[in-house]
Amino acid sequence: MATSADIGRDMGETRFLVDRSKTMELAKALFDDDPVYSDPEAARAAGFEAIPAPLTASVLASHWATRTTAETARELGMDLTRILHGEAAWEYVRPLVVGDELCGRTRVVDVKTREGSRGGTMTLVTMETEFVDAAGEVALRKRDTLIERGA
Repeated sequence: MATSADIGRDMGETRFLVDRSKTMELAKALFDDDPVYSDPEAARAAGFEAIPAPLTASVLASHWATRTTAETARELGMDLTRILHGEAAWEYVRPLVVGDELCGRTRVVDVKTREGSRGGTMTLVTMETEFVDAAGEVALRKRDTLIERGA
């Protein structure tokens, strides 16, 4: 079981490249035909340094993760059969743009328990991933909360 002793624990690194083809595919999937997602000139005219990625692009970073949720849960001593993904939140410090190569480091930032509405004690583990760019500046923060339901 995860405990407050896990707060601060390093859960690994993820590298993520913001790719032009994926950016265009996401814009198309979202039915967004704004030329900023395909034309560098239109992107610059709109104030971006390069073609911006749709906000949903950051979800792709999880496909690049070196650890799966199952591996993370096991490493924290959580019972995978009782795990739910409780919440995900993103904070964009700046727009992600094509060509960004981001490095994300995940850490446990909070562990707490509370009584479940159906009985049993739940453990809530919040992890934060900070994605920094090639200059070492934070571009994006992602927070995930895993919930281990009580027995």
